Formats: sequence, structure tokens, C-alpha cells
Amino acid sequence: MPELPEVQTVLDGFISSVANKAIVALECYYPGTVIVDEDLPSEPFPAVVISSYRRGKYMVINLSGGSSLIIHLRMTGKLVAACDSTDILPHERARICLQGGEVIHFIDIRTFGKIIHCVSQNVPSYLPKLGFEPLEQDFTPVKLHKLLAGKKAPIKSVLLDQNIIAGLGNIYVCEILYRAGIAPTAIAGSLSSKAAISIVQHTKEVLNEAIRVGGTSISDFRRIDDKTGEFQHFLRVYQKKTCPLGHEVTRIVQSGRSSFFCPVCQATD
Repeated sequence: MPELPEVQTVLDGFISSVANKAIVALECYYPGTVIVDEDLPSEPFPAVVISSYRRGKYMVINLSGGSSLIIHLRMTGKLVAACDSTDILPHERARICLQGGEVIHFIDIRTFGKIIHCVSQNVPSYLPKLGFEPLEQDFTPVKLHKLLAGKKAPIKSVLLDQNIIAGLGNIYVCEILYRAGIAPTAIAGSLSSKAAISIVQHTKEVLNEAIRVGGTSISDFRRIDDKTGEFQHFLRVYQKKTCPLGHEVTRIVQSGRSSFFCPVCQATD
């Protein structure tokens, strides 16, 4: 599933693609992919983008006329911009049509992705409960340490909980914990304030590095120009056999997901 850096990369590409262009239609080719708010006017298009933001793994695009698009890529969804296309592409579930014939295809092999078109004031009702944005200033070591207090779950499970921190996924949590020197099995509530400082620092560091190179492409993720991201070339433990210091990387399964870590570098547990 695309994580925060990939979603931010796609959103940035989307905004560049629609700059100075009106959206003239939203077409759906697979039942359930497009969800239309019952409060939406019968003719919401044409409309132009007036602002946008990312919330966790959700993209929110605010349009003129008081409506918004909420796009969630889920596991295999991707947006692909094209200058001119009339044929429905393989696995194309929906498309956003722009003035002048340009389109943005919503491709989704697994069909779990969604595009919600709603009245802007209804956006909060379509988003789940989400925790801190890890790149915002209010995500601080003090607040993280308070959130971890009393939690008996492993730190990796806590960091993956979208109710606590929004946007983190398996790849980046593995990388963050490696840089922080903390084992994924460490009990969250047992970690010190020093550990919280390290987690916050490396969370911001890793996510910003990944955004700068367009995210991580290991399986399905592509940018809006259908090219791959590059952060997979900078991963230190995820799907690696050895860490950068030459120690053997261990793979375990936590909550059904693979955790990669170095028992030597990540001795804190």
C-alpha cells in the first residue's frame, strides 16, 4: 500500500497536472470505485482546484463550487496522467477528465481504491479517525512519549496504528526503527523519552528523504507520470540481507506483516 511519501508524491503530481485546467467530468468504470455524496449538486463540473492537502494516506482536493475529491489509493491504486486517451485502459476503474481532452486515469488492479466526490464541508465525515501528521510541528517527542505511555504492544504495531500516527506503513516504520536503533519488538510503553526523541527525529528524516526522491517503488507504486520512485535504492533494512554495517538482517512476522531489523544495531527492546 502506498504510504505517506508515495501519497504526497502523487498529490504533488496531480496538482501539477491540473494546474490552470478545469476538471470537466469524473467517470466511473467499476462499481463502488467512485462514491458521490448525496448532498452534491447535480452538475458540479466544470470546476478548478483551489487547494489541496494530504491527511494520512488520503488526498483531499478542494474544488471551486464547494465540492472536494477525496482519493485513497489503498493497495494498488495509482493515478496516471495522459495527454489524450479515449480507450479504457486495463484495470482502469475511473478517470478524471480535464478540459482540452487530457485525462487522469485511476488504475487499480485490486479494486480497493476509492474516489469520493463530496461537498467540501462533508469531507470530515468521509475520513476515518486519524492521529498526528508526522511531518507537522505538533508531532513532538513529548507528545509521542505520552502516547506510548502504558502501551503494551510492540513499538512497530503502535507506529503503524493510523489512529496514533497517520500515514506510516510497514516499509517506513522498519526504516525509522533501524535508524533510531530500536527493535520492532520493543514494548512501546517501556521506551524512554530519549527513544521518543530518536523516533520523531528519524520519522521526519526518513519521510522527507523519501518524498524528495518520489517515494518507494517495490511493487505497484508509480508516480503520476507512471515512473517509479527511487527510495527503494536507499532502504537500509527493509527486504535486505545485511544492514549498512554488514550485520545480518532478521525477518520476523508481526501482526501478519514482515518486520526487517538488525539485532545488533537495534538492541533496544
